[in-house]
Amino acid sequence: MSAYTSLEALLYDAFWAEEGEAAELPFMEQVLHEHPGLSLEVGCGSGRLLLPLLTKGHQVEGLELSPDMLELCRKAASDLSLAPVLHEGDMMNFDPGTRYASLLLPAFTLQLASDPAAALAHFHKLLAPGGVIYISVFIPFAELHKELPEDQWYEDHRIPWTEGRSGVLETRHRLQRKERILEREHRYRIVDKDGQVEAEHLSKQTLRWFTARQLHGLLMKAGFEPLHALADFDPEVPVDEEAQIITLVAQARPS
Repeated sequence: MSAYTSLEALLYDAFWAEEGEAAELPFMEQVLHEHPGLSLEVGCGSGRLLLPLLTKGHQVEGLELSPDMLELCRKAASDLSLAPVLHEGDMMNFDPGTRYASLLLPAFTLQLASDPAAALAHFHKLLAPGGVIYISVFIPFAELHKELPEDQWYEDHRIPWTEGRSGVLETRHRLQRKERILEREHRYRIVDKDGQVEAEHLSKQTLRWFTARQLHGLLMKAGFEPLHALADFDPEVPVDEEAQIITLVAQARPS
């Protein structure tokens, strides 16, 4: 039940495409403009965010655990006449010997870390003096407010596929409220026009969530000084208890 492999890798971008243009790209670009130099996107996947940044001239490498996603990224990059520097590895221990001007952790990547505090401490070591880290996280309000049924399969996404087929994502989740852990099971399927399943892939995902104050504390403890914060990818929206998506930029303090 590995994540981001097989059918999941194929359908991942298609589901995201249904959401329209990536909402966090403008702020990521702003960070790169304000902090020029070599950057690393942690959890670059198939290049959904990385490739647009490269197309616009930013110097960004990619780190990804899934070889299937990296292969999709290379194919998409080739179609755009791009040749990105891609690393296959685990964000918890990746160290190429390079020091980066910035690290990008969009799309809630930090929440997949088994130990976010240890991950942030490791990221501090990957940054050049004065380097910055960009992080977006979300709070699972729909699950917490029981808008989605716990421990039951429900249809999460459905998109048109080839020859009348559909790509379907079904999800089942469980909450550990005290520990702030969200466990998800995903069932990716290709179904024909009669609803018969032609292909299926199962994966599991464990996410941790934090309030803005908790994330601020984690960053401070790991040696970062928070610089900017915004809610729901909108610089006009303040970060408060109702913010579902929180984005922070923090600068590494000298070790």
